[in-house]
Amino acid sequence: MKGGLEIKKVICTFCAGNCGVLVHVKDGKIIKIQGNREHPISRGFICERIKYAIKWLYHPDQLMYPLKKAGERGENKWQRITWDQALDEIAQKLAALKEQYGPETLAVTEGTLRGTLFWMRSRFFYLFGNPHNVFHPGTICGLNRYSIGQAIAGWRVCDKGLTPKYSLIEKTNCVVVWGNNPTDSIPRASTWLLQQLSKRPLRIIVVDPRITKIAERANIHLQLRPGTDTALALGWANIILNEQLYDRDFVENWTTGFDKLAERVQEYPPERVAHITGLTLEEIVESARMYATTKPAWIIGGVATDQIGLNAARVEQACAICQALVGNIDVVGGSSMPGIGPRTEGKRFIRDSELELRDKLPRKQRLKQLGADQFKLMTWPGYELTAEPYEKFYGVSAPTMHRMGASPSMLWRAILTRRPYPITAMISWESNPIIWAGNTKLVYEAMRSPNLELYVVNEYWMTPSALFADYVLPMASWLERPYVDTMEDFADFAVGGERAIQPLGERKEDYYFWRELGMRLGQKEYWPWETFEEHIAYRVKPLGITYDEFVQAGCLVTPLEEKKYERLGFATPSGKFELYSSILEKLGYDPLPFYEEPAESPVRTPEVAKEYPLILNTGGRFMPQHHSEFRHWGTGMRERHPDPLVDVNTENARELGIKEGDWIYIESRRGRIRQKARVSNEIPRGMVNAEASWWFPEMPGEEPSLHGLWESNVNVLTLDDPECCDPLTSGWQNRALLCRIYKA
Repeated sequence: MKGGLEIKKVICTFCAGNCGVLVHVKDGKIIKIQGNREHPISRGFICERIKYAIKWLYHPDQLMYPLKKAGERGENKWQRITWDQALDEIAQKLAALKEQYGPETLAVTEGTLRGTLFWMRSRFFYLFGNPHNVFHPGTICGLNRYSIGQAIAGWRVCDKGLTPKYSLIEKTNCVVVWGNNPTDSIPRASTWLLQQLSKRPLRIIVVDPRITKIAERANIHLQLRPGTDTALALGWANIILNEQLYDRDFVENWTTGFDKLAERVQEYPPERVAHITGLTLEEIVESARMYATTKPAWIIGGVATDQIGLNAARVEQACAICQALVGNIDVVGGSSMPGIGPRTEGKRFIRDSELELRDKLPRKQRLKQLGADQFKLMTWPGYELTAEPYEKFYGVSAPTMHRMGASPSMLWRAILTRRPYPITAMISWESNPIIWAGNTKLVYEAMRSPNLELYVVNEYWMTPSALFADYVLPMASWLERPYVDTMEDFADFAVGGERAIQPLGERKEDYYFWRELGMRLGQKEYWPWETFEEHIAYRVKPLGITYDEFVQAGCLVTPLEEKKYERLGFATPSGKFELYSSILEKLGYDPLPFYEEPAESPVRTPEVAKEYPLILNTGGRFMPQHHSEFRHWGTGMRERHPDPLVDVNTENARELGIKEGDWIYIESRRGRIRQKARVSNEIPRGMVNAEASWWFPEMPGEEPSLHGLWESNVNVLTLDDPECCDPLTSGWQNRALLCRIYKA
């Protein structure tokens, strides 16, 4: 410390990137934040959000004290209470509801990686007896791909690129950016990619209907019809096999089911794929050949394909199979199989999965997980089949945290109908489900229902979801808490950081909430660490280092090792990469990928297309906002991107009398919202793309406004009927929908 100035080594969790930053603190207040060049993962990189972080933290609307509802839900009337009163009353109510309805009556909703400390939620739930009734947007955001990847290979093969080691990008010669706009979604990886592009002839293929910044630099840009991605990937596989571009050694020695796959892909000749996708025959063939003959190559997946409903998980299966066919498996510059580190001299860091206490949950309770009888891959039936080879391969428990996810679409229906059993209590921690979940009108009905007898929200802000809570509890942000992370055990490294300052007001860490609630419900012996710093020290102790040494290092990285499968095989039942999945077969699904039209599309529902003639994609990241966060005026982020934007093709706009900057209505069969038109040829004719997750903190909180919930929130338009969701993982459809637009 010099002149009252301290520099703290902190991990930013404004997104899931886990970038290391140096936070300058003077007299207990943050005055500056910069990138940590010594951090092994981020190497000094920071995105533009960091320059707004101080204003964000000290914004006057940040929640500072526990609140209890003082009126009806949605009235925005509150009384300030103490933490002890809140936790005592919540625990008392949970105990009563558990006694009346069973432990499965409790649900939790979560957001997207605000510090992946999900083991503590699992620990509480399993000790409570809950069958993992955890509802999260991971079913449409990468974690569905993890579940299918684990079934066929042991890990998510086509990673989102959120946490790449620099050497992976440094060594790749061909990158396929599939359904991903890395400039806005994974800016660290995008920056490194563009740096490599300036140094050497890196080949880039982009699969995206829109013209993005990375697409402008691509060698080939495939603007396919939204929702047809599996057909394209199977078309690639057809070309790779029929032109014998596959890696014979890898296929013969390290895969199963090649003959059956070869038969399946004959159903997808390039001519048929061109008809399905709207691409030309030449585009399909040229891109397949470039990908197959340029090694090493890496497919970076994105959330776009996770959000097409019925066929979503099959996109990952087909793309992962392409990676296997050409041998781009566990090579630097290709798809890298994570290890189980970090390790030092044979001693290992304590992983998240070892803290969950999964085995405290009786097996008969697992069968009660909501949706487990219908969406089997991402619930207990699929988990148990993938856990056995995982645990044999890695020697530790398989993580359940977000490897599993109960069906969000079934949650709201269970609250309202009390079938298959009553869901009467819900906890949302750093999660805004009335914004992120599909079919907003249904979510609203469930949150207002008297059937939901207890609703607790842990938050930084008063969000539209928090307005329906019985208790709103103020949580410490990444600048106010210490940190440790293994990306839910998906990674073979461990990231660590210290708190920059003590929590503001009466804010508390997530760990405090789960521990205190657990102790009030008879779990005291299972929460031995009084502080989270003590917990982190426990986890690094086997490596022979202290909490302070871990924080100073910032990240413990496992050295890269190529082709580990030659020594260990794969974490699958066969020990090989399963082109024909034995696990899917056991679950009653087709073991091979296949193409299926989205539940709502011009082809499947032509009668709907007559009234709603445009294809609607919702989502697409945009900086500096992230999902439903950073909408408040006064931080600089809302000023940077003030209005919700919908991309409209120039010709469509002219035909409809729409000009740049006009407020327009976007309408589907399920509802209507309005956004501001951005007119260009970066979006294909016949398609629109509407930004997701919009709400307006400056609008009144009380009904009917609910902070502008109904104004521009695209989930008013999306489709979440269970029969229209991905049958493997329960993801709903919010892309490749149908809509019409007109001036407001």
